[in-house]
Amino acid sequence: MAFPSFRILSVVVGMLSGFSAVAGDLEVIYTTRAGDTLIGLERQFLANPFGWKGLKTHNRIGSPMHMPVGAPLRIPESWLRVEPRTARVVSVRGDVTMDGRPLLVDAKVPAGSVLRTSADAFVTLVMPDESRLTVQPGSEARLDKVQGFRGFEGQNTQLHLERGRVETSVAAQRGPAARYQIRTPTALIGVRGTEFRVGSDAVSQAAQAEVTGGEVRMSGAGGAATALPAGYGLVARSGQTIPAPRALLPAPQLKDVPTVFERVELRLAFPPVDKAVAYRAQIARDRLFSDVLMTGVFPAASARFSGLPDGAYWLRVRAIDDAGLEGFDASQAFELRARPEPPVALMPGSGSLAWQPAAEANGYRLQLARDRAFTTLVAEHDTDALSVEPALPAGDYQWRIASRRAGGTLGPWSDPVLLSVRKAPGAAALTVYNGRARFAWSGEPGRIYDFQLARDAGFKDLLAEQRIGEPAVTVPLPSSGSYYLRLRATDPDGVAGPWSAVQTFRSTFFMPVWSLSAPTATSP
Repeated sequence: MAFPSFRILSVVVGMLSGFSAVAGDLEVIYTTRAGDTLIGLERQFLANPFGWKGLKTHNRIGSPMHMPVGAPLRIPESWLRVEPRTARVVSVRGDVTMDGRPLLVDAKVPAGSVLRTSADAFVTLVMPDESRLTVQPGSEARLDKVQGFRGFEGQNTQLHLERGRVETSVAAQRGPAARYQIRTPTALIGVRGTEFRVGSDAVSQAAQAEVTGGEVRMSGAGGAATALPAGYGLVARSGQTIPAPRALLPAPQLKDVPTVFERVELRLAFPPVDKAVAYRAQIARDRLFSDVLMTGVFPAASARFSGLPDGAYWLRVRAIDDAGLEGFDASQAFELRARPEPPVALMPGSGSLAWQPAAEANGYRLQLARDRAFTTLVAEHDTDALSVEPALPAGDYQWRIASRRAGGTLGPWSDPVLLSVRKAPGAAALTVYNGRARFAWSGEPGRIYDFQLARDAGFKDLLAEQRIGEPAVTVPLPSSGSYYLRLRATDPDGVAGPWSAVQTFRSTFFMPVWSLSAPTATSP
C-alpha cells in the first residue's frame, strides 16, 4: 500500500465508508423527502437568523416549493438548531480537575469544560451515544462540543487535546450530523465508529494517532484523502511533511504471565517484541479499561507495579516503536492474592528457624520439605512464636512460612529458604602429657573445627579458643579446677553446624588427675 506525502495544515480523519458531512467544511447533508419545502425545513432545522432563502442560495435551488425527492441538501452546521448534551464521568483515579475543581464519578461534563489530570491520574467519560474516552495521566483536554441538532439523528462531539494522550472507543456514528473529532494544536482527527489513540506534545508541536479498530481517512490541505486503516499510525509535526503511515507493532505475548500473583509487588515479564524500544503496561478493574488504576512505560519487556489491594484486575500491554507509536494491545485477567503478607525469614544459626512478625498475622503456619516444590513434606504445623528449633536429622531442607488470620485463613507462602542441618562433632577424648592436654575427636575430611575451653558453662570466660583444620587440638594444661569444653564443625560448603554438647574437664585436690566427662547437655 502506497501512502503519498503532503504538507500538514490540518488533518481530517473519517471512516472509509464516507461521511455524510465533510469535516473540513462543517456541513451536513439532508436527503429530501416527499412534501419537503425550504420553508418547512427552516422551521424544522434552522436556528435564527438563518432561513430558507439562505438554503436556496447555498444549494442553488430554483423553486423553494418544489423540491425533488431524494436530492442532497447541503446545510452548514452553524445554521442548525443545537441541542446541548453532556458527557458523564464513569471513573476517576488520582488528581483530576474540571475547570480547576476536583472531578467525581457521575459528574456531568458540559461543553467548554477543561479537564486536567496529574502525573498518575485518569478519567473516563462516556458520551450520550456510549462512546468512551479515557484521558491519560499528565493531560489537558477541553470538551469543545457535545451536542445534537434538532431533527437530525446523531451526535456531534469535539475534544481539544492541548497536551497528553487520550484513548477512545467510538460508537458507530449514525445520522448525517454525527461527528466525533479530537483536535490538537497540530491536527484534527475525526472518526465514525473505531478504536484509536491520540497524543499531543505541545513542546515539539507533534500529534500522533494509532488506529487499532476500524478504518479512517486522513486529508491535508490541498491533498487527496488517504486511508489510515486499522494497524497503522503516524506522527505528524507542524510545518513538516507528513510521514507515510507505518504499521503498528504486534501485541506482546502474555501466555506465560501468571494469572494469580501472591506478592504485593507485581513483576510482569513477557517475551520482547521485535523493533520495540519500550512498552506501556496498564492495570484496570474492567475489561474495557474504563477504570484504569495504573500505567507505566518500561524500557524492557517487563513491568512492575505495587500498592494494589487484593482483588481481580486486567493487565494490558503494548509495544512502542522508535517513532513513539504504540502498537496493538495484549490483555489478560489476573488476581492478586498477596495478603496477609508472609513473614520475612531471618537467618539464625544452623538447625533453627526465625522470622520477623508480619502485619495482619494472628499466627503462622510452617512447612519443612526435602525439595523446593514441597512435594515431600517433612513437617507442617501452626505456631504463634517467631522462631522454632525443629529436631531434624543432618541434611538439607527447604522451609517456608505463611501468615494466618484470626479466622484461620492463610495468606501466600513465603519464598523457600534453605535450611542446612549439620551434625555436631562427637565427644572429645583426652590425653595429658608433658604439661599439655590434647583433645581429639572423630572428624570428616574438609571440615573446619571451632574449639572452645572456658572457665564457665556459658563460655564467657574463655581459656582457649582455636579454629583448626583437623579433629584435634593441644593446649597448655591449666591449673587444677573445672573447665568446660565444646566443639563446632563448618562443612566445606561454608555452613556451620551447631555446637556440641558440653564436656567437663576437671581435676580436684583429692584426685589430682585430669579427666574429661561424657557430654552432659547441649551448649548454649
